[in-house]
Amino acid sequence: MTDHDLANLLERSAERIPIATPPVSEMLVAAGRLRRRRSAARAAVAAAAVVAVLGGTALVAAQDTNPTLGRPSGPADTQPAEPVPAGTRLVGIGHSAIAVPEDWATNALRCGTATEPTAVVDVTAIEMCQWLSPEVFDNVWVEQGVNRRMFSPSEDFEVDGVAAQRNETTCTAYSDRVRQCSRTVFVPSANASYRAQAATKQRVEEILSWIRIVPDRVAVPGFGPANVDYQDDDAGEHYRAELEAAGLQVEVLTEPRPGFKPGYVLGVSPGPGTMVEPGEVITMTEIAEPRGPADEVHVEVNSVGPGDSMDYQGLSDEQIRAGAEIRIDLGATIWIYGQGQRISTLAGEVTGSALALDDWEEGPNYGRSWKAVERGTSTLTVSIMANGKPVTLGTVTVIVT
Repeated sequence: MTDHDLANLLERSAERIPIATPPVSEMLVAAGRLRRRRSAARAAVAAAAVVAVLGGTALVAAQDTNPTLGRPSGPADTQPAEPVPAGTRLVGIGHSAIAVPEDWATNALRCGTATEPTAVVDVTAIEMCQWLSPEVFDNVWVEQGVNRRMFSPSEDFEVDGVAAQRNETTCTAYSDRVRQCSRTVFVPSANASYRAQAATKQRVEEILSWIRIVPDRVAVPGFGPANVDYQDDDAGEHYRAELEAAGLQVEVLTEPRPGFKPGYVLGVSPGPGTMVEPGEVITMTEIAEPRGPADEVHVEVNSVGPGDSMDYQGLSDEQIRAGAEIRIDLGATIWIYGQGQRISTLAGEVTGSALALDDWEEGPNYGRSWKAVERGTSTLTVSIMANGKPVTLGTVTVIVT
């Protein structure tokens, strides 16, 4: 990645607000570059802090999936079982769940902070940026395992007759008007933790009182951990095994994603955390095997304005293959880059006099970078080599103004 690429990526990331659906394309790019296991890949990030730090995208800290937490002394308090209230939906892990209001969003986050009342499920990457929420919205993080560095149980109790633990409720003031309280409940039998956040202690307690044990239903497992843990293997195969182990049937769909590893899980329906009946058919979508050499690379176009201009513009792989156009100023620089098995053979052929090959021989994109030298139009044909023959990936119409 060049300095131009990095600056453009940071600029686009700062504007991105992931709501409901994880930013799969960006996560795929990050996953393709990381290529390492959970023990090395997941940064110790405190999820859902009201103030986040500028830095791109961070992987969520790994939870302990086989905790050996010390148990507090004293008799267990029993939380009586109650019917699931009308107007709520169940979100959970295993046979445990929490009944959140139906109008709550799913994964409505910016910089790891709730932007509206939301349940957070299967989030493995958090956008990091400098942002202060004007208020604290009710939210609950439903996570597999528990982070023992952040969870110190202070009390044993029961949820519908099942043993559980909870820590003390803590509150932090981030400004004169913004105060966030938080508490976690851990259900060892389901290896599930529920971390509620709200503006007051009373609201946190109310949210956690919605936790239920649902013996006749099971939660759809999240696919994020499989993608992180098995980047060097077939993540889809491992995730299918997890679905089947939960007593669910699996239907597999595939989609092409040029340049990315086959088997990476793109999505599942019903979504992660949804409580379903055992034996229900779950549809998962994963990246398909390459159809040919063109599917073995992922390419992009980027450009920057002349001089000290920070006017970055780019095109995605999909846009390039569809034959997109881009407008740049006279004196601007435009280049192609990418990743994949044949990326070393990436080349561009220019027709028209608006572009000329950039003569900066020491540049990281030398041979694949051009200057806008006159107003007009040029066509940039992007290709790779396979078996000694060029394979065209797409064309870009470059309009110099």
